[in-house]
Amino acid sequence: MPSTRRWSPGDHVTWTYYTLQHPTRTVRPGTVVLDDDRGIVVWIAPGTEVLLPVLESGAALRRAGDEGMFTAPRVQSKQLWTGNGILMIGLPDKPYSVWLFYKDDGSLGCYYVNLETPFERTDEGVRTRDLVLDLVVLPRRDWHYKDEDELEGAERVGYFSAEEAEDIRRAGRCAVRDIESWAYPFEAGFEHFFPDPSWKIPELPSHYTWDLDLTSR
Repeated sequence: MPSTRRWSPGDHVTWTYYTLQHPTRTVRPGTVVLDDDRGIVVWIAPGTEVLLPVLESGAALRRAGDEGMFTAPRVQSKQLWTGNGILMIGLPDKPYSVWLFYKDDGSLGCYYVNLETPFERTDEGVRTRDLVLDLVVLPRRDWHYKDEDELEGAERVGYFSAEEAEDIRRAGRCAVRDIESWAYPFEAGFEHFFPDPSWKIPELPSHYTWDLDLTSR
């Protein structure tokens, strides 16, 4: 359900990725850091229960290869988010979000530019469609594309049409321009972010279901 609401720091929301081809979803509960005209910033803490699409065996979709990951049967899994947590930044009217990954010592590892449709607000959080192609940006500002082979596989099997694939590559060029000009959010100081230690890990809303519980793996 579309929503125009804004959230306050500390509120719990979900960040959801959906597809037009499959009923499975990626759902990450997170804690709002900031929500203003520039966009929404959400912290995904390590240990958070998340929903992720997987192959029927429980293996990651990538295990099916650059084409099979888009055509193989998939099921909904519940898993624990691992690593050091990520800061996810949604930008109004931009065809990408920016994620910050941190090292064990709390310093910035990299920025991850995830190409996706401009996010929509819902009563529960935000939702968007992943566009497969991504970019990795290092703190010294050099960058490279990631998952170009997967985008080509998606196009070969008709997951994206040739026109859609070209639109995605155009979105990548838009992201590159913003990276090279070091526009928001790259210059906003989020590399120094540290989550409030009083924040509790948000839970998945009770209406979600899953086929496989992989939280014990």
